[in-house]
Amino acid sequence: MRHAILGAGGVGLALGAALARGGHDVTLVMRESTRARYSGVIDVHSRLRGDHSVPVRAVGRLDEPVDVLWVTVKAPALEAALSRTGPGPLPGAVVPLLNGLDHPALLRERFGARQIVGAIRVEAERTGPGRVTWNSLFAEVSLAADADAPTVFGGVTAALADAGIGCTTEPDPAGVLWRKLVLLLPLALATTAADGPLGAVRRQPELAALLGGAAREACAVAAAEAVTVDEPDLLHTLGTLPGRTDTSLHRDVAAGVRPTELAALTEPVLRRARDHDLALPAITELARRAAERERHAEAPAPHRSTYSKGETS
Repeated sequence: MRHAILGAGGVGLALGAALARGGHDVTLVMRESTRARYSGVIDVHSRLRGDHSVPVRAVGRLDEPVDVLWVTVKAPALEAALSRTGPGPLPGAVVPLLNGLDHPALLRERFGARQIVGAIRVEAERTGPGRVTWNSLFAEVSLAADADAPTVFGGVTAALADAGIGCTTEPDPAGVLWRKLVLLLPLALATTAADGPLGAVRRQPELAALLGGAAREACAVAAAEAVTVDEPDLLHTLGTLPGRTDTSLHRDVAAGVRPTELAALTEPVLRRARDHDLALPAITELARRAAERERHAEAPAPHRSTYSKGETS
C-alpha cells in the first residue's frame, strides 16, 4: 500500500519508519522549512526495535494518489497542514491520530466519507528533522470500523501488522476518541498545572485529588455521550502509571511552544458537559491552572516536537 503521513513529529516519524520497514511505500508530507533540513532518511533510536535508519522520501505538498493518508499533526496545526494536501486525487482512506474530539468533523468536510477515526498510544520524541527516539516498549493504534469505513480498512489494519504495531478495532468512532481522552485530559491538565510529571502531581494532595476528580468527570461526560468507559480501570491506571509519566501539553507549555493543545483537549469536553447540564469543577479548575501556566510561560520557542520520554501520547 501507498501511505502518506501528514506531520513529521515524533508520532509521524515513528509510524512512517515502521511502515517503511514493513515493506510499504511511505511519503512524509513536511513543511518546507523542515523538509530543507531532512536528509531523506528517518533515524530511529528505539529500545523496542533497536537503532536503525529507513529511507523515506518527503514532499512539501501531497498531490499524488495514496491508499492511506495518516494525519499525525497536533490539533492546532490541522488546518494549516491540510493546505499541504491536494488538489490531486483524494486518498483511499484518511486516518487521523489526533487528540481531542472535534477534528473528525473538519476532516469529513475536507475528505468526505473516507475517514477511519484512530487513536495511538506510543512514546516517541522527535529530536530533529527525520530523527526520532521511540521510548516505549509498545505502540498500539485503535481504529473505528463503522458501517461507512472505507473499503481499504482491512488493508490499514494489515499494514499496521506489517509494521509491528498493535491494532484494535471498534464499531464507534466516538468510543475510540473518548477512551483515550478520559486518560489523557486529566493527565495533561494536572501535569501542566503542576509543571512536572505525574510524580509531581502526586506529591501535591490537592492536585492529586483534582486529577481523580477530573477523570471521574470525563467519564461522566463520555457516558452522557453514550460512550461506555471503565471508570474503575481508568482510576487504577492513573494510580499505577510511573511517576515519570508526562504529557506533550505540559512539555509544550513549559517550552513556550504555541499554540498548544489546551483548547483542543478541554473545550469540546466543557461544551458537551454544558449540553448535558453536567458540572465539571475539577476539569474547570485544572484547566484554569493550566491556562495560567501557559500565560506565564516563557516566550514561544521555535516550533519543534515535544513528545518526550514518559509521555502519554
